[in-house]
Amino acid sequence: MSLLQDIRDSQFFVPSLILMGGGALSVVLFLSTPEPATTEVKPPVILVDVIRAETGPLTMVVETQGEVVAKTRTTLVSEVSGVITKMSDDFIAGGKFNPDDILITIDDRNYTAEVERAKASVASAITRLTEEKGLAEYAIADWERTRAGENPTDLAARRPQIAEAEANLSFARKDLVRKEGDLARTKVKSPYLGLVEKRQVDVGQYVTPGTPLGVVFAVDKVEIRLPVPLHEIRFLDLPDAFSDTASVPVEFSVIGSNLVQWQGKIVRTEAVMDRKNRVLYAIAEVENPYTTAVPLRIGSYVTARIKGRHYENIAQVPRAAVRPGNKLWMVNAKNQLEPRVVTPIRSDENYLYVTGEIESGEVISITPLENPLPGTEVKFTEIDNPLISASND
Repeated sequence: MSLLQDIRDSQFFVPSLILMGGGALSVVLFLSTPEPATTEVKPPVILVDVIRAETGPLTMVVETQGEVVAKTRTTLVSEVSGVITKMSDDFIAGGKFNPDDILITIDDRNYTAEVERAKASVASAITRLTEEKGLAEYAIADWERTRAGENPTDLAARRPQIAEAEANLSFARKDLVRKEGDLARTKVKSPYLGLVEKRQVDVGQYVTPGTPLGVVFAVDKVEIRLPVPLHEIRFLDLPDAFSDTASVPVEFSVIGSNLVQWQGKIVRTEAVMDRKNRVLYAIAEVENPYTTAVPLRIGSYVTARIKGRHYENIAQVPRAAVRPGNKLWMVNAKNQLEPRVVTPIRSDENYLYVTGEIESGEVISITPLENPLPGTEVKFTEIDNPLISASND
């Protein structure tokens, strides 16, 4: 029995011994295994395009648009009645005329007869006045013979008759002037150097006083009414009725083409703000617009660049570099990104204008980045500012 028992006990002891040995070996191997080497994983370096900030003096330019209109535009109307007997070859749409050119002639026979009748009335009135003065001299002499020492009465001296004759003569002369004026108005003359916008009558047509004959305009100056938004006014020194501000230079170009430019000036501003659009209208003038190689025509829509106030130490930051909240990503001396929020004094579709917050020579990233972090290392390629390069050209 004891031998059988020993055999049974050995069946459990040997496996246990093997398991214990294996466990001990595993512990020894675990403790003797060296720790694995650790390597620091650096974040990847980001490639960005940058520009180098430049600061300096800058004269603000405000852009706006407007329509070219005639400074002097006239609707010619007839002042007399009659049939149009003649018309100038230049009295057509686009025709050019000089001051006092005869554009339209109206039948003047009736008015010539009226002038002759008026002249006869003047002659008659002169004769009547002369007669009354002669009669007055005889009447006064007769009074003095019969009533020596007494002053003749007004009636005896024919003073009322003389006054009436003088009034009739004055009226006759003024009536002659009026009828000579009517005769002169049968010839419609141009009021200035200009062009014909449109003609509304033709030869053989009967006209009466007030009949429109055509529309003309002067070519010495044109006007452009320019809306200036409220937030842009502070960058301009605009003339008004209560200041001594001189005229402001303006450069014009036709919308859609910058090939031709015209120089003008703002000469005044309107008295009230536009209540609907909250803009102030500035009135600009361009002299002799039709004498240039390419005329600035009435009705053209133009872009205006108004010269504004001068500032020192301004940095122009391209819109491509600006992130929401006016945030910029600067690249420091360690080639790392640094955020900077700026407060521009002005912004337009191309630039933010910043003063005192950016130094000349600082590097600004213009590459859009998704969720960049401060301190991110970058490699950069410096490029020229395309907008500044274009403006310098």
